[in-house]
Amino acid sequence: MTRNEIVQPFRCDEALPIVTWNIPYDEACDNHISRTLGCSRPFLIISRSMSSTTDAVDRISKALSSAHIAGIHRGMKPHTWYSEVLEISKEIEQSGADSVITIGGGSIIDGAKAAVFAVSNEVDTMQTMDDLFRMSHERLTRADGSSCPGVLSSELGLKPSAIPIVTVSTTLSGGEYNHVGGATNDLTKLKQLFVDPALSGPRVIVLDPVLTLGVPQQVWLSTGMRAIDHCVESFCAKEVTTEASDTALAGLKLLIPALLRTAKDPKDLDARLAAQRGACESMKGLCVYQTPLGASHGIGHQLGPFGVPHAETSCILLPAVLKYNYSANYERQAKLFAIMWEDTVVSEVLRKHSLSPGSSDLGDLLDAIICELELPRSLRRYRIGEDQLRSIAKNSLKDAMCRTNPIPITTEEQVMAILEKCF
Repeated sequence: MTRNEIVQPFRCDEALPIVTWNIPYDEACDNHISRTLGCSRPFLIISRSMSSTTDAVDRISKALSSAHIAGIHRGMKPHTWYSEVLEISKEIEQSGADSVITIGGGSIIDGAKAAVFAVSNEVDTMQTMDDLFRMSHERLTRADGSSCPGVLSSELGLKPSAIPIVTVSTTLSGGEYNHVGGATNDLTKLKQLFVDPALSGPRVIVLDPVLTLGVPQQVWLSTGMRAIDHCVESFCAKEVTTEASDTALAGLKLLIPALLRTAKDPKDLDARLAAQRGACESMKGLCVYQTPLGASHGIGHQLGPFGVPHAETSCILLPAVLKYNYSANYERQAKLFAIMWEDTVVSEVLRKHSLSPGSSDLGDLLDAIICELELPRSLRRYRIGEDQLRSIAKNSLKDAMCRTNPIPITTEEQVMAILEKCF
């Protein structure tokens, strides 16, 4: 381990995945591709913006002392479409790569997870890809949306991914910590979740706040709201452990002040690293403690194919979902409201938006934070008409996270009631 590098396991009882920071991302990739993973031919998947506006490709190529880049794929459309995943999986297979490095946000990360899963299962068409992803999710997910760690992949005819991933994430959505991924069917526009039978995502997660400076401000802040959504829905879940509550709170206490600081000063690297570490904490409820999430995620998955950026779905939905759920978890919401109000940075913003503890709730608090960050709050912004809401509602019912909402979402009318609050 390089001097000054900080490395921590994501799960306290497992050696991998690890989270590393405090050294430049290229040095971290060199350290862990060869020494941690024992690999020598990484395939690089990098966002188009990072490829065109930074020297990341050259830096990675020069930094790899014991490895050589097997191939490069530049760019991926938002929401990770099957057609592009199929293209990347073929490129990985043909290159002879033994590992993957990703540099970019959530779509790039999901694309890598989907592609290596497809390679292991010899997927060669979009239909076989859809069959694989649906089967993995149906058979490796319980009715409540949690994973089934005891199921043997050999019993299902599914092969776990054999190619490890090192990810340098430039956003805050947290997909790098999750063994579940999502990809969108080009024909149906349905966002299909998939689960690797090994129940493992990327093996090494690299945090480098300097690299995030090139990320558009709205992307940075909205993906931070996505991480806040992870924390809030974990804390307010129907069934939540003390450990999951603690990590959700730890994430929120890092994320909200850090986002407010970077909104004022985008070059604040300490705040950016705090937000990255908060995003890590935000995923532990779901990925470590198996805490089921709710309708903000379940409905949000289906807004993407209709033109809403993945992270911005949380800005639109989370306040409305909290108000919809208030009768079922008002004590949890009130507790979280009180804790957040104690933060001086947060309370200053809330007072600016004329909120007070006696007359506001958690939905109001988050609405004020979203407005302060100047992020979208309405579906009208994306030109989604009321005639499209039924299609979104129908697709949402197929998502397990709607069933695990504090008030289970089982009818189109329930989804419509939430969506109508988002106009």
